[in-house]
Amino acid sequence: MRHTPFVALLFVALAGLAGCARKPPEPVKTLPPTVIVDRPVAQPISDYEDFAGRTEPFKMVELKSRVTGYLKKIHFKDGEDIKSGAPLFEVDDRPFRAELARANAARTKADKHLKTASADYVRIKAQYDKGVSEQALMDKAIGDKAEAEADVEAATAAVELAATNLEFCRINAPFDGRLSKRMVDEENLVKADETMLTSIVRLDKLYATFDVDERTVIRVRRLIQAGGATSSREQPLEVKLALADDDDFPLTGTMVFTDNQIDAGTGTLRARAEVTNPKLSRAPWYLLSPGQFVRVRVPIGPPRTAVLVPERAVGSDQGQRFVYVVNEKNIVERRNVRAGQLYGALRVVEDAAVAPTDRVIVDGLLRVRPGIEVNPKPPKG
Repeated sequence: MRHTPFVALLFVALAGLAGCARKPPEPVKTLPPTVIVDRPVAQPISDYEDFAGRTEPFKMVELKSRVTGYLKKIHFKDGEDIKSGAPLFEVDDRPFRAELARANAARTKADKHLKTASADYVRIKAQYDKGVSEQALMDKAIGDKAEAEADVEAATAAVELAATNLEFCRINAPFDGRLSKRMVDEENLVKADETMLTSIVRLDKLYATFDVDERTVIRVRRLIQAGGATSSREQPLEVKLALADDDDFPLTGTMVFTDNQIDAGTGTLRARAEVTNPKLSRAPWYLLSPGQFVRVRVPIGPPRTAVLVPERAVGSDQGQRFVYVVNEKNIVERRNVRAGQLYGALRVVEDAAVAPTDRVIVDGLLRVRPGIEVNPKPPKG
């Protein structure tokens, strides 16, 4: 029984500890998460399709000599902007001047021969009319006069040809444009219609060429058949263009061509829009160059009114697009949507899942889930 005092002390200690124990505190109520909400907007839009394309020259000429000879002079610098009619190349014209002189001499000789033949004809005809001259002399006079007239015509044509070849020795710019580099240096032999000298392109206008897929072609033609659109062959169709670094489509063009058949290899239809090249205040003077990549936005059908929501408000769950809407009790609701095309920072909602009166969560989607209460705030600004 020597352990009795120890046991008594242990019970007293346990009783003291039990008296010191407190009731655990109740959990603090969490405040609803704050989210940013915005209203959908209803506005007119035009459906569109985007295509990748390239710019092409509105007008381009490969300059070649029309005569064979030695290149004597070049009047431009490589890559220079040039005006219509400005001299570019000169071919040695001495042989062609000599040919023109020979042709002129031949025409002079033919003119004199014709004068003599005409005088003989007049004299012999007068004698023939009096019955003095024989028929054979009259026939010979008529033939000599006709032959002399033909010689004059041939000599005149030879003069025109020689003068034209002499003119071809000087090669001028056919229109305002920008030259490429020279392909031949001075003192080289150039062959008529063979030797490439340089090329010139017009830069104030360009073509934007792109390929339209077959599905879009069928869609547009069915829309035209139903009266919901007008063909670009009947009414000019305005398209928008963007460069590789553009977020929007700042340039405007007009559809001017669609090909007469679909390429069986690619399943696409070639189309072309005419674009005015934006002018710069200093060299290189124009924004676009032929061969440049562009994105072309083609409107499909007439304008219509649609509901749009901010793109950042649209979420995705296993391919299903949705938005979170805050109801009048500040409770989150999930609404599945069929997302349409993008217009700047706004996305079209093709069905009636949301209305302009709804409050759509645009910031804080990761902090919410359907059925919870939130603290909605309007966007800043």
